[in-house]
Amino acid sequence: MWLKFEKDQLPLFTRIILFFQKKKFGFDLNPTKAWGTIPRLMLGVNFLFKLISSKKSGIDACLRTLISVKISQINNCEFCVDMNSYLFLESKGETKKIDQLKFWKESGIYSMREQIALEYAETITITGRNVTEDLQARLLQHFKKKEIIELTAIVAFQNLSSKFNSALNIKPNGFCDINKTK
Repeated sequence: MWLKFEKDQLPLFTRIILFFQKKKFGFDLNPTKAWGTIPRLMLGVNFLFKLISSKKSGIDACLRTLISVKISQINNCEFCVDMNSYLFLESKGETKKIDQLKFWKESGIYSMREQIALEYAETITITGRNVTEDLQARLLQHFKKKEIIELTAIVAFQNLSSKFNSALNIKPNGFCDINKTK
């Protein structure tokens, strides 16, 4: 991180959150130190994340985290790749799908629904690309309208998160061993 966030200089509210994170994970989450510099921003981002990762979502946890890893790869966010890979594996995702994600188009291991979601995520994430009528039609074949809205929100949120972390060079916490050899 090129900006230093000293724990003892953070607001009390943020230090309390970091205390509970340390109890849960054994360490402070690196993005919390940055977002927590301005607690209202941290609360807003955490609230949005909770809404997007709801168990009531029409997009299952494996697909949500799979596209989040892909977006994080595109945006060069090491923390997000680490954390979302961990969440993907926790949601019973296959290690092979994370291993081959950089080359998902050629791999042949992703379902049609996953392929379309990954294409949509890439299209939204990569500057200069537009969602074509063809992609819209294929999305509608595999997702309900509400699911497309949720999918779009997931992509937008992950872009916010990974671009924030990447810009501040927030390092991974080491959640997922799978990324240490990549």
